[in-house]
Amino acid sequence: MSKKKKYFDSGQKKQLLEHARDVITGFNKGVVMDDDPNPHDWGEYGVTLFAGYSARFTEDYLKARREFTGLAAKMLKAKSAHEKTIRTLCQKAGQEYVKLTAAIDQPIPNALNDAAKALVDTVLAEAGREYVHIEPNFLVRHEVSDVVALGRVRSMRTELAVTNTPLSKTSRVMLTVGAYPKQSFHEGGTTSLCMPSSVWVIDVPATKENVAEEAKWLIDVAVSLMRLSARKWQGHFPKMGDLEAHPTYPTIHTQPHVTMEGDTLFTGGGKLPGWYETNAEVAAELGTPEVQSKAAVLFDPTDKSLAYRVAHGLGWMTRGRQVSDRSERLLSFFTALEALLTSNDKNDPVTQTISRHVAVIYTQDVKTRVAVYNQIKGLYSLRSTVVHSGRREVLWQDVINLQVYVETIFWVVLNRCDLSMSQDRFMQSLADASHGLQWEFAAPEKIEKSGVSEKDGEGE
Repeated sequence: MSKKKKYFDSGQKKQLLEHARDVITGFNKGVVMDDDPNPHDWGEYGVTLFAGYSARFTEDYLKARREFTGLAAKMLKAKSAHEKTIRTLCQKAGQEYVKLTAAIDQPIPNALNDAAKALVDTVLAEAGREYVHIEPNFLVRHEVSDVVALGRVRSMRTELAVTNTPLSKTSRVMLTVGAYPKQSFHEGGTTSLCMPSSVWVIDVPATKENVAEEAKWLIDVAVSLMRLSARKWQGHFPKMGDLEAHPTYPTIHTQPHVTMEGDTLFTGGGKLPGWYETNAEVAAELGTPEVQSKAAVLFDPTDKSLAYRVAHGLGWMTRGRQVSDRSERLLSFFTALEALLTSNDKNDPVTQTISRHVAVIYTQDVKTRVAVYNQIKGLYSLRSTVVHSGRREVLWQDVINLQVYVETIFWVVLNRCDLSMSQDRFMQSLADASHGLQWEFAAPEKIEKSGVSEKDGEGE
């Protein structure tokens, strides 16, 4: 993946530099001098010891650090911002400044400005970091020696990760198929990691402390894209309403318990969640130029593009399939719809807008649109009851019906729309069609829903 250079607002960067000067100045005020009457006093806010020096945290320092951290986090945004790390970098910058200036009797020209600039540069550099992250894969099983690559996420057999990642250039870490999470340390600093038969390999643009969290999200986006982009799934493919295996946590196959009704006892229990099994046909489907081009756009979208909204919706769809609680599934699936169909116009009524737009995408028949609109609106009232009243009276039939709609809507958008178009352009097309017109991105003939059928929504 090519790295994109991050540009920051010049006004914000100038303000951040001012905060950095205040951080270092405030830290320097707390340095304990040789003539201090009580050098071992930790002060009101604590103290730091470093390289033979000590400094009490002053109120000025803590205030400046808080302001610096808040603005830096806002500039870096969620993926690259880790407030604890930023605070640590502030403290290190103060310490380095003290070590530099205290060792020399004469003032050092521009020392404060240089230290402040170094702090700003170090913190903002987090936006350009990218890591290759390997996680165990308990969701995809590879029948053939294929590498399923979707944007920043790859799924492969564990032995292939050795030759398809930077691990091929080092002997310090060895991946082996074995009982996860066994880990062995050997002489010379070599580590052996046991993984299941498959692993995830993810290119993660994030600060190091956020890598695991961001990697899981990217996996979730890839899983729904994978699910909707192939037709030849076999085996234990997670059907509508099924619980999907967690992508990186091992599945507990048995869950011993005892349930009693009078003198009747039920013991044991456990159900194997569904997984994705790739064969040669599935691998070929996912490797087509069409799927690969969609993945490339979805994993590096521009902020105001349709791809940005679709990617977020795909992630929430996966999270909906991962939870067993009906109300949580309902909320996750509606979050997926809202990610895609919420208007940028805050005056638009959310329930009516989403219900109308789902109906437009789902069918071009006006009468059927009315029925779909009413069903989505009714399901949305359940969602509001859960969110605003905390009630959990949700039927499995409701959740399955919603999942059918959500997966159908996303399949249609993925296959009929240019993902690089702006979200506003997409929403305008839906608004125009909601007055009884044909949606301009509709299929010329009846839309086929890959992997989704209305029969799947009939319940069990």
